Amino acid sequence: MKKLWIIVLIVAVLALLALGGTAGHQVTTTDAFCSSCHAYEKASWDHGVHYSVGCLDCHTGGFVRDKTQGARKVYLVFTGQTDPHHDRLASYPDKTLSNCMSCHMTEEVAEKNSIYMERHSEYLVAAENCIACHEGGHVKEIRDKRYLAVRRGEQ
Repeated sequence: MKKLWIIVLIVAVLALLALGGTAGHQVTTTDAFCSSCHAYEKASWDHGVHYSVGCLDCHTGGFVRDKTQGARKVYLVFTGQTDPHHDRLASYPDKTLSNCMSCHMTEEVAEKNSIYMERHSEYLVAAENCIACHEGGHVKEIRDKRYLAVRRGEQ
């Protein structure tokens, strides 16, 4: 009988962890969650050319990497080592190229504008990623106001 209670307890704890993890994942993958700390980035995005694109469409390094980095950020915030309201977003430059290309270098784009595809294929031989030539979508003047305020000691 004691073994049964231990098994039930273990199953219950695992179920709670699974449900909590699922709910946590759902909450932390929304634009509202991101902008709760990254308000300047959200404002600069809303005034940019990609305003209809979600945060994680660009700022993602993959599920495991995102959750690992997220857990690290939570630790740094709760231990007072970083202020989430004055911390730059992860840009994942190694993933930026594939994130951009998933929208801008598709077969549909190739059919509509073959010259664009030809030119950008040539550019990508010389450039490390898209943001080597293009602004990433945030309006730089708005995004950078936060960092200027931090340097002046403002909140």
